[in-house]
Amino acid sequence: EKEEKRKHKQEQKEEKRKQRQEQGRDSSSSSSSSNSESSEAKSSDDEEIKQQKLKRKQIRIERKEIRITKKQQKEEKKKQQEIEKHQHKLEKEEKRKQKQLEKEEKRKHKQEQKEEKRKQRQEQG
Repeated sequence: EKEEKRKHKQEQKEEKRKQRQEQGRDSSSSSSSSNSESSEAKSSDDEEIKQQKLKRKQIRIERKEIRITKKQQKEEKKKQQEIEKHQHKLEKEEKRKQKQLEKEEKRKHKQEQKEEKRKQRQEQG
């Protein structure tokens, strides 16, 4: 974006310089030529200036659209990352719960076995 701005400024400077040059030529040439010729030249220059302004305006609009698009893409990416982060968190939590359940099952099983052995010993005794 900085590079684009720099290029844009450079283009503007260049066009201003050209316009100043052309204006300088116009004033010197119009004094020696007839009125109709200078008015024709002026109208073509006006047309050219209009075209340049239009072109610059179009470029500005395009750049603005590009900036907006980039911003939207950035926001989309951020949202996606948030979703993935949340998803990862949920998966992690699910794994943790699963492990805890398995641990609890093992503990109960051991407890039952102990209880069973104790009963057997009692019956033998």
